[in-house]
Amino acid sequence: MLWKFASFVGTAVATTALALVFMTLPAQQFEPANAYFQETNIYRSGLVGTRTLALTFDDGPSAHTGELLDVLAQNKVHATFFVVGSRVAFHSDIMERMMREGHVVANHSFSHARMGRRYASHPELLITQIGDSNTAIAPYVRPGQGLYFRAPYGVWRRVHAEFLNQDPALKYYVGPVYWDIGGNIAYDDEGNMRAAADWDCWSQDLTSDQCGEGYLREIRRKKGGIVLMHDIRQRSLAMVQAMLPTLVAEGYSFVTLDELREFDQYRTPLPQEVPVAARDGQHRLAAPAR
Repeated sequence: MLWKFASFVGTAVATTALALVFMTLPAQQFEPANAYFQETNIYRSGLVGTRTLALTFDDGPSAHTGELLDVLAQNKVHATFFVVGSRVAFHSDIMERMMREGHVVANHSFSHARMGRRYASHPELLITQIGDSNTAIAPYVRPGQGLYFRAPYGVWRRVHAEFLNQDPALKYYVGPVYWDIGGNIAYDDEGNMRAAADWDCWSQDLTSDQCGEGYLREIRRKKGGIVLMHDIRQRSLAMVQAMLPTLVAEGYSFVTLDELREFDQYRTPLPQEVPVAARDGQHRLAAPAR
């Protein structure tokens, strides 16, 4: 019995000592900031079941984005655009309009790269993809807007977060942001489409009406969520043009990612001047948003 008592006392003393150490350490040494890039995709939006939708459009800007902005304005809907950085310079007028009309401009990498094994082995390449895109979109990010990233193809690795969170600019991103609706095509037992993904619809040569019905069924079943779509195909534009009045009539509300309370746990207030992503250990300040 004596050895058990001695073991108990030793454990208690060690536990107390450890607690005292943590009590005396500055909080930041053992309580990491709650924002920054996450080790996995952020799958939970908090919108499912709320009859609230966050429309997100990937891969633009393109020749079709202006018409899409017209449709959104007609229906009084704000959206989030995950843009590819290399395309920004070719559509500066569209980017200006996104910002002016209250949409959220977000980061979808510079060249839509699949950031898998190669980027895990050489994480410095992430600065080219995410850092260069961050620089490209900086003039179109409204003051006070959050920074959001979505990984192309949803491909993400823990080492990416570990590397990027050491960067003085990129660590302020919330992401990578996933989606609730629009990830795949699915059918019920009767062969009716119960879910759709526009990128896959067009590869299967489905019509905009067929694809839109799949989206509507998934939205109605889940009653809200982050919706994944794209603004680089005419058929996607036609689909959104048909869907939006229906969703508005059915009483759905629309938000941008800035308005998602579920994301509060990932946010850290941005400094007034956010530095540009690091290159060779050198940091510059980003151009202020206009």
